[in-house]
Amino acid sequence: MADENFTHPRPAAIYDALESDRSDLDPYIRLAEELGARQVLDIGCGTGVFALLLADRGIEVVGVDPAAASVDVARGKPGSERVRWIYGDAGALPPLQVDLVTMTANVAQAIVDPAGVADDSSGGVRSTATRRNPCVRDTGSGPARLGGVEA
Repeated sequence: MADENFTHPRPAAIYDALESDRSDLDPYIRLAEELGARQVLDIGCGTGVFALLLADRGIEVVGVDPAAASVDVARGKPGSERVRWIYGDAGALPPLQVDLVTMTANVAQAIVDPAGVADDSSGGVRSTATRRNPCVRDTGSGPARLGGVEA
């Protein structure tokens, strides 16, 4: 479910100007670089700031957000053609394979039904998505899945 503040075009259009210091994204960028991620899924991509920073580094990015107005802002930015933008939530994702799944900033605070997200029958997150990397352990017998996304 989208934060109601960002379902309308006006707040989404001014969000980046109000939140211009995005140094909070630096640790996520470093993580992607340290892990050598080549494909990243950005859940709750909002206006696309993080997704575009990754794309600037040559990383293939899929950004998903349930707020159409925010996704529209992201699609209108320079370089946005390098990101695959999806309007919807993580449960509506098509099958894709990624190296890293991220939720930056306050995305987790917008989850209104944590039980539904964790329930595989709802198409949401079955377990914590992991990257194919020796420093991350998968807790299941097969690959971790996020919606239709194999991590």
